[in-house]
Amino acid sequence: MDFTAVADSFVQHYYSTFDGGPASRHNLAALYRPESMLTWEGAQVMGAANVMETLDKPQLAVVKHAVNTSDAQPAPGNGVLVAVTGNLALDNAYDKPIQFAETFLLQPIPGQAGGFFIHNQVLRLVLG
Repeated sequence: MDFTAVADSFVQHYYSTFDGGPASRHNLAALYRPESMLTWEGAQVMGAANVMETLDKPQLAVVKHAVNTSDAQPAPGNGVLVAVTGNLALDNAYDKPIQFAETFLLQPIPGQAGGFFIHNQVLRLVLG
């Protein structure tokens, strides 16, 4: 498995889908499973429905990410660890970018060759 290619493909898909707005963002639900856990600025939620509820907050209606770095490592169980840094703009406020750091642990989807889901996800905004 080429973990770097998996990570690169994932990062491009995730952020372009997220940035497409709420209608597009609903397509991210397929990346989560009942065991998926998201830590968003210290608040933890588990399960696809709870993760999507967090990602669909009204204040996140218009978000644009600019990825600066993306690093990948192989993880146990044929998983892929992905660390991303960059800037995001809320409500098209490109003059006020917010730095972020986000980490994903991707795991193979059982019975789906080549498919991955987000097992763990941690997002931190880098303020000040």
